Amino acid sequence: MRKIKAVFSKQIKSFFKNPSMYATPLAFLLIPFAIFMLMPGASEADRGPIISQFVVMFAGISMIGNSAGVIAEDRSTMNLRFMGMAGVKPYQYLLATGGALLFISLCVLTLFGLMAQYSGEVFVNFLIITMLGVTCSILLGITLGLSKFYKFTMLVALLLGVGPIFANTNEVLNGIFRLTYAQQVNAAIISDLTTNFNETLKIVLINAAVLLFAFLITNMRNGLDGERLSKSK
Repeated sequence: MRKIKAVFSKQIKSFFKNPSMYATPLAFLLIPFAIFMLMPGASEADRGPIISQFVVMFAGISMIGNSAGVIAEDRSTMNLRFMGMAGVKPYQYLLATGGALLFISLCVLTLFGLMAQYSGEVFVNFLIITMLGVTCSILLGITLGLSKFYKFTMLVALLLGVGPIFANTNEVLNGIFRLTYAQQVNAAIISDLTTNFNETLKIVLINAAVLLFAFLITNMRNGLDGERLSKSK
Protein backbone atom coordinates (compact mmCIF):
# COMPACT_ATOMS: atom_id res chain seq x y z
CA MET A 1 0.00 0.00 0.00
CA ARG A 2 2.89 2.37 0.79
CA LYS A 3 4.30 1.96 -2.71
CA ILE A 4 0.88 2.52 -4.31
CA LYS A 5 0.46 5.72 -2.30
CA ALA A 6 3.93 6.90 -3.34
CA VAL A 7 3.27 6.30 -7.05
CA PHE A 8 -0.21 7.82 -6.71
CA SER A 9 1.28 10.98 -5.17
CA LYS A 10 3.98 11.12 -7.83
CA GLN A 11 1.43 10.89 -10.67
CA ILE A 12 -0.76 13.62 -9.17
CA LYS A 13 2.25 15.94 -8.89
CA SER A 14 3.42 15.08 -12.40
CA PHE A 15 -0.03 15.86 -13.80
CA PHE A 16 -0.06 19.38 -12.41
CA LYS A 17 3.57 20.01 -13.38
CA ASN A 18 2.90 19.12 -17.02
CA PRO A 19 0.91 21.77 -18.95
CA SER A 20 0.26 19.34 -21.80
CA MET A 21 -1.76 17.20 -19.38
CA TYR A 22 -3.80 19.78 -17.47
CA ALA A 23 -4.28 22.34 -20.27
CA THR A 24 -7.13 20.61 -22.12
CA PRO A 25 -9.13 19.62 -19.00
CA LEU A 26 -8.79 23.19 -17.77
CA ALA A 27 -9.96 24.54 -21.14
CA PHE A 28 -12.94 22.16 -21.19
CA LEU A 29 -13.91 23.52 -17.76
CA LEU A 30 -13.36 27.20 -18.47
CA ILE A 31 -15.26 27.36 -21.77
CA PRO A 32 -18.66 26.23 -20.39
CA PHE A 33 -18.05 28.32 -17.28
CA ALA A 34 -17.63 31.39 -19.51
CA ILE A 35 -20.74 30.44 -21.51
CA PHE A 36 -22.86 30.18 -18.35
CA MET A 37 -21.48 33.47 -17.06
CA LEU A 38 -22.92 35.06 -20.21
CA MET A 39 -26.28 33.32 -19.72
CA PRO A 40 -26.84 33.30 -15.94
CA GLY A 41 -30.52 32.49 -16.30
CA ALA A 42 -29.91 29.20 -18.11
CA SER A 43 -31.93 26.31 -16.67
CA GLU A 44 -30.68 22.78 -16.01
CA ALA A 45 -32.34 21.68 -19.28
CA ASP A 46 -30.36 24.35 -21.17
CA ARG A 47 -27.10 23.54 -19.43
CA GLY A 48 -27.22 19.75 -19.94
CA PRO A 49 -26.56 19.69 -23.72
CA ILE A 50 -23.68 22.18 -23.33
CA ILE A 51 -22.13 20.28 -20.43
CA SER A 52 -22.49 16.96 -22.27
CA GLN A 53 -20.27 18.17 -25.12
CA PHE A 54 -17.42 19.20 -22.84
CA VAL A 55 -17.74 16.13 -20.60
CA VAL A 56 -17.44 13.85 -23.64
CA MET A 57 -14.44 15.82 -24.94
CA PHE A 58 -12.84 15.66 -21.50
CA ALA A 59 -13.42 11.90 -21.18
CA GLY A 60 -12.34 11.20 -24.76
CA ILE A 61 -9.65 13.66 -25.72
CA SER A 62 -8.13 14.45 -22.32
CA MET A 63 -8.29 11.17 -20.47
CA ILE A 64 -7.42 8.80 -23.32
CA GLY A 65 -4.52 11.04 -24.31
CA ASN A 66 -3.34 11.59 -20.73
CA SER A 67 -3.56 7.90 -19.81
CA ALA A 68 -1.42 6.88 -22.76
CA GLY A 69 0.83 9.89 -22.18
CA VAL A 70 1.57 8.92 -18.57
CA ILE A 71 2.87 5.52 -19.69
CA ALA A 72 4.95 7.10 -22.47
CA GLU A 73 6.38 9.78 -20.16
CA ASP A 74 7.36 7.31 -17.45
CA ARG A 75 9.10 5.19 -20.04
CA SER A 76 10.95 8.08 -21.67
CA THR A 77 12.08 9.59 -18.34
CA MET A 78 13.22 6.19 -17.03
CA ASN A 79 10.77 6.42 -14.12
CA LEU A 80 9.56 2.89 -14.83
CA ARG A 81 13.09 1.55 -14.44
CA PHE A 82 13.63 3.44 -11.19
CA MET A 83 10.30 2.27 -9.78
CA GLY A 84 11.10 -1.31 -10.80
CA MET A 85 14.43 -1.06 -9.02
CA ALA A 86 12.57 0.26 -5.95
CA GLY A 87 10.40 -2.86 -5.92
CA VAL A 88 7.21 -1.39 -7.38
CA LYS A 89 5.17 -4.19 -8.94
CA PRO A 90 3.38 -3.62 -12.29
CA TYR A 91 -0.06 -4.01 -10.70
CA GLN A 92 0.88 -1.45 -8.03
CA TYR A 93 2.01 0.99 -10.71
CA LEU A 94 -1.16 0.51 -12.74
CA LEU A 95 -3.46 0.77 -9.70
CA ALA A 96 -1.74 3.95 -8.54
CA THR A 97 -1.66 5.54 -11.99
CA GLY A 98 -5.28 4.66 -12.76
CA GLY A 99 -6.31 5.82 -9.30
CA ALA A 100 -4.57 9.17 -9.74
CA LEU A 101 -6.28 9.77 -13.08
CA LEU A 102 -9.65 8.76 -11.63
CA PHE A 103 -9.19 11.12 -8.67
CA ILE A 104 -8.39 14.03 -11.01
CA SER A 105 -11.38 13.08 -13.17
CA LEU A 106 -13.70 13.00 -10.16
CA CYS A 107 -12.68 16.56 -9.25
CA VAL A 108 -13.22 17.78 -12.81
CA LEU A 109 -16.55 15.99 -13.24
CA THR A 110 -17.81 17.33 -9.91
CA LEU A 111 -17.15 20.84 -11.21
CA PHE A 112 -19.01 19.99 -14.43
CA GLY A 113 -21.96 18.75 -12.38
CA LEU A 114 -22.02 21.90 -10.28
CA MET A 115 -21.93 24.06 -13.41
CA ALA A 116 -24.88 22.09 -14.77
CA GLN A 117 -26.70 22.80 -11.48
CA TYR A 118 -27.40 19.13 -10.88
CA SER A 119 -28.53 18.00 -7.45
CA GLY A 120 -29.81 14.91 -5.65
CA GLU A 121 -30.32 11.76 -7.71
CA VAL A 122 -29.47 13.49 -10.98
CA PHE A 123 -26.08 14.61 -9.62
CA VAL A 124 -25.32 11.11 -8.32
CA ASN A 125 -26.33 9.53 -11.66
CA PHE A 126 -24.19 12.09 -13.47
CA LEU A 127 -21.10 11.15 -11.44
CA ILE A 128 -21.77 7.41 -11.78
CA ILE A 129 -22.15 7.40 -15.55
CA THR A 130 -19.38 9.90 -16.27
CA MET A 131 -16.88 8.24 -13.93
CA LEU A 132 -17.58 4.91 -15.60
CA GLY A 133 -17.04 6.60 -18.95
CA VAL A 134 -13.73 8.03 -17.76
CA THR A 135 -12.75 4.58 -16.44
CA CYS A 136 -13.30 3.25 -19.97
CA SER A 137 -11.12 6.04 -21.35
CA ILE A 138 -8.33 5.32 -18.87
CA LEU A 139 -8.39 1.60 -19.70
CA LEU A 140 -8.32 2.41 -23.40
CA GLY A 141 -5.55 4.99 -23.01
CA ILE A 142 -3.31 2.73 -20.95
CA THR A 143 -3.95 -0.14 -23.37
CA LEU A 144 -2.94 2.05 -26.31
CA GLY A 145 0.08 3.30 -24.35
CA LEU A 146 1.27 -0.27 -23.83
CA SER A 147 0.55 -1.41 -27.38
CA LYS A 148 2.21 -0.93 -30.73
CA PHE A 149 -0.75 1.28 -31.71
CA TYR A 150 0.36 4.13 -29.44
CA LYS A 151 0.76 6.44 -32.46
CA PHE A 152 -2.99 6.24 -33.07
CA THR A 153 -3.89 7.39 -29.55
CA MET A 154 -4.88 10.92 -30.47
CA LEU A 155 -6.89 9.73 -33.48
CA VAL A 156 -8.90 7.39 -31.23
CA ALA A 157 -9.22 10.14 -28.61
CA LEU A 158 -10.55 12.63 -31.14
CA LEU A 159 -13.01 10.11 -32.60
CA LEU A 160 -14.48 9.30 -29.18
CA GLY A 161 -14.23 12.87 -27.92
CA VAL A 162 -15.83 14.60 -30.89
CA GLY A 163 -17.77 11.89 -32.74
CA PRO A 164 -20.67 11.66 -30.25
CA ILE A 165 -21.24 15.43 -30.48
CA PHE A 166 -21.89 15.21 -34.21
CA ALA A 167 -23.80 11.96 -33.75
CA ASN A 168 -26.55 13.94 -32.01
CA THR A 169 -27.59 15.43 -35.34
CA ASN A 170 -26.48 12.75 -37.80
CA GLU A 171 -28.25 9.40 -38.13
CA VAL A 172 -25.31 7.61 -39.73
CA LEU A 173 -22.87 8.77 -37.05
CA ASN A 174 -25.37 7.95 -34.33
CA GLY A 175 -25.57 4.40 -35.65
CA ILE A 176 -21.77 4.14 -35.62
CA PHE A 177 -21.26 5.54 -32.12
CA ARG A 178 -24.51 4.37 -30.50
CA LEU A 179 -22.99 1.46 -28.58
CA THR A 180 -19.81 3.25 -27.52
CA TYR A 181 -19.47 4.42 -23.94
CA ALA A 182 -18.77 7.97 -25.14
CA GLN A 183 -22.10 8.26 -26.96
CA GLN A 184 -23.95 6.64 -24.07
CA VAL A 185 -22.52 9.20 -21.63
CA ASN A 186 -23.41 11.98 -24.05
CA ALA A 187 -26.98 10.74 -24.54
CA ALA A 188 -27.51 10.15 -20.81
CA ILE A 189 -26.63 13.74 -19.91
CA ILE A 190 -28.84 15.17 -22.65
CA SER A 191 -31.80 12.98 -21.62
CA ASP A 192 -31.77 14.24 -18.00
CA LEU A 193 -29.86 11.29 -16.48
CA THR A 194 -32.99 9.47 -15.33
CA THR A 195 -34.59 8.22 -18.56
CA ASN A 196 -33.24 4.75 -19.49
CA PHE A 197 -30.41 5.19 -16.96
CA ASN A 198 -30.17 1.46 -16.21
CA GLU A 199 -29.94 0.61 -19.92
CA THR A 200 -27.22 3.22 -20.40
CA LEU A 201 -25.36 1.89 -17.38
CA LYS A 202 -25.47 -1.64 -18.77
CA ILE A 203 -23.99 -0.60 -22.14
CA VAL A 204 -21.21 1.42 -20.48
CA LEU A 205 -20.36 -1.52 -18.20
CA ILE A 206 -20.17 -3.83 -21.22
CA ASN A 207 -17.78 -1.33 -22.84
CA ALA A 208 -15.70 -1.34 -19.65
CA ALA A 209 -15.57 -5.15 -19.58
CA VAL A 210 -14.44 -5.30 -23.22
CA LEU A 211 -11.75 -2.67 -22.64
CA LEU A 212 -10.58 -4.42 -19.46
CA PHE A 213 -10.19 -7.64 -21.44
CA ALA A 214 -8.26 -5.78 -24.16
CA PHE A 215 -6.02 -4.23 -21.49
CA LEU A 216 -5.30 -7.61 -19.87
CA ILE A 217 -4.38 -9.18 -23.21
CA THR A 218 -2.19 -6.20 -24.17
CA ASN A 219 -0.51 -6.19 -20.76
CA MET A 220 0.27 -9.91 -21.08
CA ARG A 221 1.89 -9.36 -24.47
CA ASN A 222 3.53 -5.95 -24.19
CA GLY A 223 2.92 -4.89 -20.65
CA LEU A 224 4.64 -4.00 -17.46
CA ASP A 225 5.57 -7.41 -16.13
CA GLY A 226 8.40 -7.52 -13.61
CA GLU A 227 11.14 -7.91 -16.21
CA ARG A 228 9.86 -5.19 -18.57
CA LEU A 229 9.17 -2.81 -15.69
CA SER A 230 12.70 -2.99 -14.44
CA LYS A 231 14.21 -2.93 -17.94
CA SER A 232 11.85 -0.39 -19.53
CA LYS A 233 13.30 1.71 -22.29
